[in-house]
Amino acid sequence: MNTHKAKNGFTLIEMLIVIGIITVLVGASISAFSKMRSSADRSRAQELVHNTAVALTAIFQQEGSWPKRLAANGASDGILDAYTALPLAKGGYMSLTMNSDKSALGGLDKLGIVDPWAAAVIKTKGDSASLSDMVNTPRTIQDHILHYALDLDGDGIVDNASVGGETVSVRASAIVWCAGKDGKMEPYTSGLKKDDIYSWTPGQARKAK
Repeated sequence: MNTHKAKNGFTLIEMLIVIGIITVLVGASISAFSKMRSSADRSRAQELVHNTAVALTAIFQQEGSWPKRLAANGASDGILDAYTALPLAKGGYMSLTMNSDKSALGGLDKLGIVDPWAAAVIKTKGDSASLSDMVNTPRTIQDHILHYALDLDGDGIVDNASVGGETVSVRASAIVWCAGKDGKMEPYTSGLKKDDIYSWTPGQARKAK
């Protein structure tokens, strides 16, 4: 007669091993998801920067001149805030939300054209969102608004744009850039190696000597 009892369930050691394996798998999944999300956010930012540059160029091609709001600040490192972005919304060049009276941007666009990292904060904050809200300490929504510069003399070159304090000229009618996830705008040369995002390629640009 067999006097040994049948083994039921897991031992403590077996449970700890299973928990350890699950912990490792969950950690790996979270890490992979974080990387995928970061990559997706950067792709959205690159698309936004590119589409904004195309929209700015379309304004000039269709109207034959730059709107005063854009040209007044676009000679160097203007930002596409709620004021300068308005011509893009009014002309239908970009899908930006306007208030009912069409006099200002509204909703998620009320602070201007912002990158995906700032957009997430604005979406969470809702109507209370402001330029001083933190996106990632110490950077605020203000630091995550897209920058732009224009070809003001019509020669096909954006002359002497200040990109993170470094002066560059770019073969384009309009250029757009943003600081990326960290919200810190680097000098152009350094930004190429970090997370800053540009609407132009290195081959289109030349640094001031």
